[in-house]
Amino acid sequence: MFKRCLATSPDKAKFAPLLYCGSLSGAMESAYRLGFDGLELNLRDSDQIAQEKVLADLSRLSLEVPSIGTGQSYFQDGLSLADPNPEVQQRVRERIKGHILFARRLGASVVLGSIRGRLDDSSSETREQSYQIAVEASRELARFAVEHGVRLTIEPINRYETNFLNTVAETAHFLDEVGEEGIGVLLDTFHMNIEESSMTEAVHAAGDRLWHVHWVDSNRCAPGMGHTDFRLLWQALEEVGYDGFLSAEILPRPDDEAAAATWSQNTKTMMEQY
Repeated sequence: MFKRCLATSPDKAKFAPLLYCGSLSGAMESAYRLGFDGLELNLRDSDQIAQEKVLADLSRLSLEVPSIGTGQSYFQDGLSLADPNPEVQQRVRERIKGHILFARRLGASVVLGSIRGRLDDSSSETREQSYQIAVEASRELARFAVEHGVRLTIEPINRYETNFLNTVAETAHFLDEVGEEGIGVLLDTFHMNIEESSMTEAVHAAGDRLWHVHWVDSNRCAPGMGHTDFRLLWQALEEVGYDGFLSAEILPRPDDEAAAATWSQNTKTMMEQY
């Protein structure tokens, strides 16, 4: 049976399909009260949070952290894995390495989602150059992660938010170019609904590279509030042997508490019915 986690951030974020942003303690208490198994932490800079307190609070509430999201470094600091600027490359790699070191303490993976940024598509040459920069950066980070017993995940994200790695097929090709074992796939059903011709086939294409799932309806809200067929997706996850977390990376509609409760109840009902 899949475990459930609530996606949150200790900081207010400019772009946030997250719950309880700015109140990590509130997110923890709500996750515990609503029966979640853990939290997905979205962090701007792991070196600037009170790690010991976070670890103690998680232990007190018996909550796991399966994944660290890193997109705030792109949205708020402009750090991108595809940026050709050497100074930016140094900063973004050091930032992610800090996340990896904290992830080792948490037993979490680290997401390379929005932090990959966008390719410079002013010409085919600049697009390929920035793509290869992202490949090389991901290769270095994957090696660093493996050295510290941590896994990385790449999240296919829809075309309106980035201009590369929009589908599982594109992401699989990217992973082949990176060529490291410590890097896999995070699937987000909201993005899949936009980009994949078949969401179930996309799950099967990810296969044993699938290490984390954002369980989100078509409108980026809790399951049951849109039109996604979660029964077929659930079956596909079981068929590929996925045994990780389902994450509530959703919009706080109508508010944090109601969204968290709806996601928890609807996903629990799926567990019982499917």
